[in-house]
Amino acid sequence: MRTNRRSFINVLIALLPTLCMFYLLIKLFPYTGLGRVIMLPFIFMINAVLIGLTAFLIRKFYSAFYIIILLVVVLLTLRIPVSLYPQEFSPSIPQQINDSIAAINDYDHSLPADLEKPSFNTYRTGAKEKYVVALYKYRYDIPLDGSFHLYNNDSDEDTIWSLEDIPAKLYPHHKLMWRYLENFQK
Repeated sequence: MRTNRRSFINVLIALLPTLCMFYLLIKLFPYTGLGRVIMLPFIFMINAVLIGLTAFLIRKFYSAFYIIILLVVVLLTLRIPVSLYPQEFSPSIPQQINDSIAAINDYDHSLPADLEKPSFNTYRTGAKEKYVVALYKYRYDIPLDGSFHLYNNDSDEDTIWSLEDIPAKLYPHHKLMWRYLENFQK
């Protein structure tokens, strides 16, 4: 009985990173539509079963192997939500992450033309992420008279009147890119 309780507590502790990943995904990639209502419980069940089975099957290993195997499984349970988390109008989360990294790595080759109205429907090119990098790089060239609209939307809420307006009005994961650029670029 005591071993079962200890295993159950270990499974709950191993599920904490999954819950933290859910929080990050919801904060950084909120545009999921109704898919999130279905997928979050599904992903949680997959991870709980995976961790539970792992804890049950590896009880006979030495503690060092147990920790290593459980660590690998927890890392896998972090990858599963990222891979399965739905996006309504955007590409998958791994694709957006890859596009963000590629755009930041290509910072020196960013052109003012990337600020022009990009074709956001071409998801594979990472146009939104290139736009954010160009926005950061050429932020001092942006007119602050209300004629510049973020993401080239014509709505009043996307109008830029000061440089402080830019990061506040970015999409959540683009805010993270902006912060990275502020901290690690010139």
